[in-house]
Amino acid sequence: MGTYFGLGAICVLLMILLLMGKKIGYGLIIEKLTVFWFRLACSFTFLYIAHITLDGFDIIIPVNFFSALTITILGLPGVLCIAVLTLLQ
Repeated sequence: MGTYFGLGAICVLLMILLLMGKKIGYGLIIEKLTVFWFRLACSFTFLYIAHITLDGFDIIIPVNFFSALTITILGLPGVLCIAVLTLLQ
């Protein structure tokens, strides 16, 4: 229950910063956070589709926060790192 309150507080804080961003200059920070969250969501989507697709070939792709964060930060080299770690498993 406390986790939901924490996430709600963070969302409210980000909304307040978004509303005040034009006056104070938080627009760039909010934009970078938005790009990061979008890339993280795309990473989870990619991992999930790869997990479902490659499960038929008995290759297990881990769908966890570390894998998604690696792909989010590194991009294509992150995908290659996760692929190598999966194949050497």
